[in-house]
Amino acid sequence: MKIRTALLALFFSMLIVSTAFATADDGTIRSWNKEEQWQYIQFGQYMYEKNGAMAPVEWRVLYVEDGKALIITEYVIDLCQPHHMESEADYNYYKEVKHKGRLKPIMKLYEDTGIPAWFDEVMWPVLIGDDPIGNAFVDDGLGRLFCMTKEEWSRQEYGFPKKSDSAPNPARLAYVTPYVKNKKMYEWSKPMVTVEKGIVGSCYWTSTMRPGNRQMQIVGINGHLSWGGVIRPNVGIRPAARLDLSMCEIKSGSGTEKDPYVIVYAGQ
Repeated sequence: MKIRTALLALFFSMLIVSTAFATADDGTIRSWNKEEQWQYIQFGQYMYEKNGAMAPVEWRVLYVEDGKALIITEYVIDLCQPHHMESEADYNYYKEVKHKGRLKPIMKLYEDTGIPAWFDEVMWPVLIGDDPIGNAFVDDGLGRLFCMTKEEWSRQEYGFPKKSDSAPNPARLAYVTPYVKNKKMYEWSKPMVTVEKGIVGSCYWTSTMRPGNRQMQIVGINGHLSWGGVIRPNVGIRPAARLDLSMCEIKSGSGTEKDPYVIVYAGQ
């Protein structure tokens, strides 16, 4: 009887320990690794539902270095046109001259496009607004929100396997929100969304320009790398940011995709 009691006690103690390990969370925001994959955090809000209703934004943590975390939104959360067209006539004109090899405007740098200003003037006030978490954003020269480069979307240490540009890369695949799926930047445009194997995906901009070709690198609907003209009105935006983690505090969550860390501003 004593042996049986002891065995039962041992069994339950092992069960408690194993459960603790299964749900253990030390509250540390870390880089991607092969065993545990990515962590996820949640802060800010943006249009999510088809009717524009807001929802908290989930971010994927790619890499942490010197106390700064490189993060991207888990979903494509909006559409943006690098060079704005005032009308369908303008759009048709640029399409026509493109076929003659004279596409304008000439944009050599990401900074020459309208995306950085759009991030700052249109997306930021909605996504962050007056939330103090904005103080934790680090601007390394491309803005508080930015598009990552082609090279960054190919870094294995961020969790993106090395493949040819044209090959599908599920790690880069991004799903769209109902808001994006429903959105049309102009009445004459169609959202760049598709249904593949029952999943709605979208292509989205990187910040890599194609020299002399007036195009920007895009991540395609199946995660491959391609190019898109800067006049395209229907390519998605998946903003990236860098956070100073010393200025952030985890309020809840375990860092998983289904239970992301909910973080708030913690001050200096």
